[in-house]
Amino acid sequence: MWIEAPVQLNTLPHEPGVYRMLDANRKVLYVGKARSLRKRVSSYFQRRPDSPRTQAMVQQIRDITFSVTASEAEALVLEHNLIKQLKPRYNVLMKDSKSYPYILLTDEAYPKLHLYRGKRSVAGEYFGPFPNAGAVHATLHVMQNVFRIRDCEYGVFNNRSRPCMQHQIGRCTAPCCDLVSRDEYGEQVNEVRVFLKGQDEKLLTAWQAEMQMASNAMQFEKAALLRDRIMALRTVLAGSDQSNLPDNADAISIIRQSTGVLASIGVRRAGRDLGTHNVRITQAADADDLEILQILMMERYRTDTPPAEILLSVSEADCAELKRLMRLLHPNSRSDLLSPKRGSRATWLKQTRHSGVQLLSSRKSDDQQPAFAALAELLKLESVPELIAAVDNAHLGGKQTVAAITFANWQGTQKELYRRYKLDGISADKDVIEGDDYGAMQAVLTRFFRAIAEDSIPCPDLMLIDGGRGQLAIAIECAHDAGLHDLKLVAVAKGASRKLGEETLWPGWNNLDGQGIGSALKPGVHSPALLLIARVRDEAHRFAGAYMRKRKKQSMFNSALDGISGIGPAKRTALLKHFGGIEGVKKAGRSQLAQAPGISEALAERIFISLHK
Repeated sequence: MWIEAPVQLNTLPHEPGVYRMLDANRKVLYVGKARSLRKRVSSYFQRRPDSPRTQAMVQQIRDITFSVTASEAEALVLEHNLIKQLKPRYNVLMKDSKSYPYILLTDEAYPKLHLYRGKRSVAGEYFGPFPNAGAVHATLHVMQNVFRIRDCEYGVFNNRSRPCMQHQIGRCTAPCCDLVSRDEYGEQVNEVRVFLKGQDEKLLTAWQAEMQMASNAMQFEKAALLRDRIMALRTVLAGSDQSNLPDNADAISIIRQSTGVLASIGVRRAGRDLGTHNVRITQAADADDLEILQILMMERYRTDTPPAEILLSVSEADCAELKRLMRLLHPNSRSDLLSPKRGSRATWLKQTRHSGVQLLSSRKSDDQQPAFAALAELLKLESVPELIAAVDNAHLGGKQTVAAITFANWQGTQKELYRRYKLDGISADKDVIEGDDYGAMQAVLTRFFRAIAEDSIPCPDLMLIDGGRGQLAIAIECAHDAGLHDLKLVAVAKGASRKLGEETLWPGWNNLDGQGIGSALKPGVHSPALLLIARVRDEAHRFAGAYMRKRKKQSMFNSALDGISGIGPAKRTALLKHFGGIEGVKKAGRSQLAQAPGISEALAERIFISLHK
C-alpha cells in the first residue's frame, strides 16, 4: 500500500521497496526501487547530485510516497509496471512499446505456423523472440516453401472443399482436403520443429537418406521433390554458418548522437542470425549506460527467458551490476553476461553497434520543444507543456459513432497512450440522437477523464478539443466532474474553408480575459504553435477515421442474425444453410424457422420478431 502522507527521511524503513517523487501538483517526477528505502531516498539529499537531470528533479520534489515490498525482485517488477503506467518525466523510457514477436506452432490436429505477440496464453510451441516482425515473416516464407505447412485460419481450414492457391503453388500439402494423411502431416510438423531448433544438418541428412531410398525404389517423383527441398534449404542456410558464435545470444549496444539515444540489439537463436532490433530511448540524455541497460533488460527479459549469452559494451563493474539484476529476474537461469574485447563476439557486437549508428545518423532530430514553447507563449501558459492530447469524434451518417484520443510530446506521437471508444449507445444513456457531437463529446470525455482520475492513463498538460465553444463547455464540465480542475483545455474550431491557418482557438481557462472561456485567438498560418496544434489534431482525426472505417468494414460481414440471443456461430450456419441464405431466413415464417436444425419454437419466435421489427 502506498504511503501518501508527507514522509520524513529518517522514518523511511530499511526494507526493499519502490518510491515515487512528487512535485507541488503531486505529479510523479520519478519512480525508483531500492534495497533499502531509507538509504536510497536519503542519498538524493545528502550531497549535490552529479547529473543535471537529477539536480533538476530534486529541486522540484515536494513529497515522497513509497511502498514496501517483500523482496528486491518484487520491487523491481513493481517499479517497471509503474514506469510503464505513469511515464514519469525523469525516468528513462523505451520508445518501442510492442512486445517481441514469436513464431507459434499451434496445438491442433493439423498445426499451423503464424506470427504471435503478447502473453503466451494460446496453446502451442513458441520459437523466438525475433527482433522484428520482418524477421518472422521472412522465416515463415522460407518454411512454407520448404515444409509446406498450412497458414490458414481454423474456420477456413474446416470449410474448404477444394485446395486453395497455396497448395497449387507448392506451399501447402492441403490437409484441409485430405490430400495428406494426419501421420504424414505430423512428419512435416516434426521437421519444422527440427529446423526451428537449429538442427539443420540432422534434417538434411535424413532427407538425403530418404531421397536415396526413393531413387533406389524408382520413386523418382518423390526423389525429385526431396532433392528440391534439400536445395531450397541449403540456399537458405548458405552464408549463415557462424559456428564461432553462440547458438543463442543477444548483443546489446547503446548509441548516443545529437539525434537521440538508441539501443541496438543483435539477436541469434538456434544458431542463426535473426537481425537487429533497434529501440528508441527517451528522457535519456543525462542517464548513463548502466541505467539505460537496466531498464532495457528489465523490459526484454522480465517475462522471456534470456539467451545463453548476453554481450554488452560495458565496464566490468557495470557488468557485475547487470548480472545481479539478471539473478533477480531469473534466479535459476544460466545466462552469462559478457563484455568481449576481441574475437568473433566482439566483432558481432561492433556490427550490431554499427547498424544502430547508421539508423540513428539517418534520422533528423525530432525534438519539438521549440514548437511547444511557442504554444505556451501563444496561450500564456505558466510553463511549457510536455504532453498534449487531442480528442476527435467520427460517425457514418449518425451511425457507428466512435471517438479517438491521441497524445504527443516533444519527441513526437506517443502511440502507446492512444485510446479509441465506441459510442453507439450514447442515445440510450443521454437525451441525444445518434450523430450528436455534443453527446458524443460528453460520453467520451466522461470515460477518458475518469481513467485519468483513476491513474490508469497520464494526465496531459494540455488537451485539444475538436470544435468550438459548445464542445469546450462540455469538456470543462466533464473535467470538473472528474476533479480535474487544473487541466488546460483548448477548443480548435476550423474555419469556413477548413484550411490550415483559419482555425480559431478558445482557451478553456480564465487567465486571458477573466472569464470562464478565454477570448478567441487566431494565430495565423505561419504560427509554429498552430502548426503543432494542426499536427496533433489531424492525428486524432486520422486515428478516429481509421477506427470508423474498420468498424464499417466489419459491419459489412455481419449477419442480421448476429446479436439475437441464443444464436451462435453453429445455429447461424445451420439457419443459413437450411434456408439458402439470409433472405430465405427473413422470408420464413415461425413454423418454418422451427423446422431448422437446433431451432426451438421459442427461439424461432425470437428470430422472427428480431428480423421483422
